[in-house]
Amino acid sequence: MKLKYNITLKILIFVQLFFIFSCKTNKVPKNGHLFISSKFNYIDKKGKPYLDEYGRPFLDKKEKEILNEYKHPFVDELVDYVKPKPNTHQFFVIPLGLWLYDLSNPKFDSIYSEYYKVAQKQRNQKLLDSLYIKYNQGNYVGKPRWFDRFFYNNGEPPVLVDSIISKASARNLQQYFRNRGWRKATINDSILASGKKAKVQYNIKLGRPMIIDTIIYDIADEISDRLYSNYTRRNQANAKTSGSRILTKEEYMAGFLSRGSLIKKGDRLDAYVIGNEVTRLEDRFKNMGYFRFNDLKDEVIFYVDTTSNAYNIPVRLSIEKSKLISSDVDLSDPNKKDTLNPKFKRYKYNRINLTLEDSENKNGEKYPIRSGFYTTDKKVVRIKDGKKIREIVKDTIAYVVNQTGKKYKNRVLVNMLAIKKGDTYRLNAETQTRRNIYKVNNFNIQVFTTEAEKNSDSISVIDGIQTPKKESDSTLVTDIKLTPMPKYSYELSFEAFNSSVANFGITPNVKFTTKNLFGGAENLNISFGGALGNIESKKNSNAFFNASELSAKVSLSFPELLMPFNIGKLMPKAWGPSSAISVGYNAQYNIGLDKRSYNAGFLYNFTPTRTTIHQITLWDLQYAQFLNPGNYFSVYEKDREIKDYVLKEYLLMFPGVETELNQGLITEEDLLFRIQEDFLFRDYMESVDQGKILEAYDLMEFRRYRFTQNVLISSFKYDFTYDERLSNFPGRHPFYLRVQMELAGNVFSLLNKTLDDFTTSNSKTIKQIFGIPYSQFVKFDFDIRKFWSLSSKKSLNARLFAGIGIPYGNSFSMPFDRSYSVGGPSDIRAWRTFGFGPGSSDLGGKEGYELGAIDNFKLLSSVEYRFPLSGSFEGALFADAGNIWGTKKDSPDKFEFNTFYKELGIGGGGGVRWNISNFIIRFDLAYKFHDPRREEKDRWYFKYINPLKPQINFAIDYPF
Repeated sequence: MKLKYNITLKILIFVQLFFIFSCKTNKVPKNGHLFISSKFNYIDKKGKPYLDEYGRPFLDKKEKEILNEYKHPFVDELVDYVKPKPNTHQFFVIPLGLWLYDLSNPKFDSIYSEYYKVAQKQRNQKLLDSLYIKYNQGNYVGKPRWFDRFFYNNGEPPVLVDSIISKASARNLQQYFRNRGWRKATINDSILASGKKAKVQYNIKLGRPMIIDTIIYDIADEISDRLYSNYTRRNQANAKTSGSRILTKEEYMAGFLSRGSLIKKGDRLDAYVIGNEVTRLEDRFKNMGYFRFNDLKDEVIFYVDTTSNAYNIPVRLSIEKSKLISSDVDLSDPNKKDTLNPKFKRYKYNRINLTLEDSENKNGEKYPIRSGFYTTDKKVVRIKDGKKIREIVKDTIAYVVNQTGKKYKNRVLVNMLAIKKGDTYRLNAETQTRRNIYKVNNFNIQVFTTEAEKNSDSISVIDGIQTPKKESDSTLVTDIKLTPMPKYSYELSFEAFNSSVANFGITPNVKFTTKNLFGGAENLNISFGGALGNIESKKNSNAFFNASELSAKVSLSFPELLMPFNIGKLMPKAWGPSSAISVGYNAQYNIGLDKRSYNAGFLYNFTPTRTTIHQITLWDLQYAQFLNPGNYFSVYEKDREIKDYVLKEYLLMFPGVETELNQGLITEEDLLFRIQEDFLFRDYMESVDQGKILEAYDLMEFRRYRFTQNVLISSFKYDFTYDERLSNFPGRHPFYLRVQMELAGNVFSLLNKTLDDFTTSNSKTIKQIFGIPYSQFVKFDFDIRKFWSLSSKKSLNARLFAGIGIPYGNSFSMPFDRSYSVGGPSDIRAWRTFGFGPGSSDLGGKEGYELGAIDNFKLLSSVEYRFPLSGSFEGALFADAGNIWGTKKDSPDKFEFNTFYKELGIGGGGGVRWNISNFIIRFDLAYKFHDPRREEKDRWYFKYINPLKPQINFAIDYPF
């Protein structure tokens, strides 16, 4: 105990000395101070009343005091508006640049400063000698002083406090808060010095914010009339039958503009939010065909009236046509300079030019250029002589110039388009087209422009009278130029991992891609992966790498839905439909059972909107084969002890069976099966109070079957994802939902009458195909996430996962690969993978029992608070809770509503994330808080926590 105390004391002394000297420098001027940080002090206190200039509280309409709702608004954004910035720190605390600069001799600072201002080619000893002489250091002529110059050049000069800069920063903050809605905000700066170091404190008094009192809509008649007439035409028939009231024009427009609006009555008047609302309105009207809407940012204007009231502000939204100069007017011609575009116009695509340039050709081959209008058949209904006649006509999509000849089919190029000739302009359709092009992963976009056709929106002069052209004449030309990506590419990746099975492991992977395999932008992907690791195993325990894995996968993707019939009318091209066929192989050599898996699949994928993704796996086939099932009892020693005890009791009761076993007339496997069926023996064990041993034996056989039985899985999957973060305007607190459903074995079950019986190791009779039992189950996963944005850089994130697998028909248990476990870097981080469960069972975590922690039902919840640290680093505090349970009535760890909360594994901790161009490297330290494996009265783990022994997790990307 004394030794531990001394070590802790020494660590604390070292840390204190480190912080004392971490910002020490000898190069701060005599009257200067090293700038440490900016401090923001909010004078207004949350929950206190706002006071006027005479110190009296503001009252609302009910004569109640108006209280401050804000604690430290936007505090993490303020550092971006102040200067200077402190010296950079490596690992958040080490000012390495400052230390290096401090190591150089200060009397040479002026010499080095002038020396390094010169171009690198001109820096030489002659220049250095001339500077020595210039600054009266002639005795150093001829001396390069390489190390000293290295420290100076690679170091960082101390950042000094400057009162002029801090006052300018205070003005910046004052303007920032006024834009945010605090009209009378005042910011005062002060320098807090301590020795040679100082901080700048900004005292922030915001006062009462401006609140949006009313929102008035003033919309140009040419827009409001059109929208209202469309509304009345759609609803008149319904109003007559239902008796509902038709809204007035003003009511309808107010509802139309407020729906989805980012500004609402009662909100703080925030210029940044108003700017986002203007952008949202631009997108909305451009998706209605108004191509030129607000191009010069003077058609959508929010007018704010502060004359009558300084705090309750009426806001007027005005949408009026600006005097835009027509795109086809020659501004150098004074006679045409006044030709204007006075109306809001809706545009249609008149021509779409799609060009595929042959930039990939390296051998100088010239392919014949295939060009022309691409058309498809379109069904139309015409009225002729009072009768409806259905006809098929040619529908023009685009004008295609294919410089690669037949290398790429024109159909593939056109299928990526979410726009076509004759369509009304929609901004989202062009965004969907770009997304489809990127999704096909065969082309680079060189040009994607849309412009009004010449003379399509200008004013005509007829008989000397200026007349705007008809709206139907307002047309667009879109030019899209693509180049093929290289036909062949490869990717290399390398990761390290650890789990409760593997102490350490490495996974190298390589992926080869061949694009446009058959001329239809098909991509062939071939990947090879592997793993080498070290595990606690009785097999090859002396070898450092005593576990390995090898995997291979081949997949072929198509930029369309592969179906025996045409469903183009049901699946719009804007959804970016695609198909994929894959086959794979995996071999694992680890704890002694060893396993091979063969799989094949066929799936569809489509994205109707930016926020939704649908994936349908029509067929997912997997065959799992255990190579050494006879090694089970060598791996799981606790189960071997149960087996040996029951076997001993059975042989004592039936000694003749031992003779058969010794003579090889029966195998141990046959004997274990006989024990399952021998009710005489089981009744005897019950009579001598050995019933619990039999229960343990049955569970052991259940686990042995689950971990060693070859199994065939043929399933259908549907996966739906909704992610508000992908929206153009995701809102402040986006939501995420993923739902997955899997149905397995139903097709095979139709053949049951023709299939042979299969008897499992625990005396169950099921059906088999080619000697392999097939699995039959239904599985549902629900993953719900919510992201609360506390500010631009801080967020509170929560996740709730629930999953259940229900075996039925030909299965009495879920396959191992479809079962649930807990623990790991993206699960309950205080435990390693397969770390505990099911329920309060002590299977997980014991030697030889790591893989026992699986079952059919799982609950998981996580909460994580993320905050900025420094530069590209981010910190996190988190808590996780969850477990797995059985679902059957005879499950020993069955989920129960009245007790499940007592069996939750709860852990938490903190971590650091390093964001490298949106590539997140994550490092977490976690501790157990509540361990369901312990006795119920002793499950809270706080008194057992050792701060120096956390569970370390290293992973890529956020946990959720």
